[in-house]
Amino acid sequence: MIFVAASNSRYRVETLFDTRATTYSNHSWHVRYAERLVELAAPTSEMRILDAATGTGLAAIAAARATGPAGQVVGVDISSGMLTRARDAIVKAKLVNIELIRADAAALPQFEEGSFDLILCSAGLLYMSVNAALREWRRLLAPGGLVGFSTMREGFPLAATLFRSHARRYGLTLTDPSAALGTRRRCHQAFLDAGIIPSNVVEESLRFALGDLEHAWEAHIRGPHHDAVATLTPTQKQAFQRDYTTALTNLLRTEEDNLLASKVIYAFGGG
Repeated sequence: MIFVAASNSRYRVETLFDTRATTYSNHSWHVRYAERLVELAAPTSEMRILDAATGTGLAAIAAARATGPAGQVVGVDISSGMLTRARDAIVKAKLVNIELIRADAAALPQFEEGSFDLILCSAGLLYMSVNAALREWRRLLAPGGLVGFSTMREGFPLAATLFRSHARRYGLTLTDPSAALGTRRRCHQAFLDAGIIPSNVVEESLRFALGDLEHAWEAHIRGPHHDAVATLTPTQKQAFQRDYTTALTNLLRTEEDNLLASKVIYAFGGG
């Protein structure tokens, strides 16, 4: 049976991220991934910023620090669990220029056209309709503003490719969820399809920590392939987990550098 990336229904994604909220920020690469997107976007003082699919607030916090107290940051997410964690992180960071809203980041009728100077989405487009989200952000973007998002390059990370390879042994044919935006050309085209003028695409390497791989199984079964894995029997799931974690451990012994390095893309466009 072939499974494409998990459906983008609001309820499904909300439930999925509620279960991931307590551990999401523990993965150090999530933090670096979000902070690098903000760094490349280079927000300035007094900007109005939207962090779409803010999650635990990683990009929102980085943006609020970059703009200083004169800037205004709105973080939007559909997961109440993620927003709870984001509020805790904001209080800990002693920031007062971030507002959090529970809403669908791809449909924000409560905001008028041109409400934001900068719109960011760190890794979140994986769980949305790309065209619908980018079109909405185009509507919300002020003249001269910037939209920026991040995505894994197609085929990365290698631990995810290994997961999909082992899934075939259990009758699951899983598609690469990064494929839709996983190349420079596809990012460029996604902007054009949404009426956004592409301005810059930055391709870099992001290195995982060894500790991140310890949670690889959990990340995959709670990510875009959650629905597919849920079709397995408990016995099949247990065997799949054993086979995958063993293969991951063996690969780490011989290909540590390749396994820990992932190609990522940061794409930017304007109105």
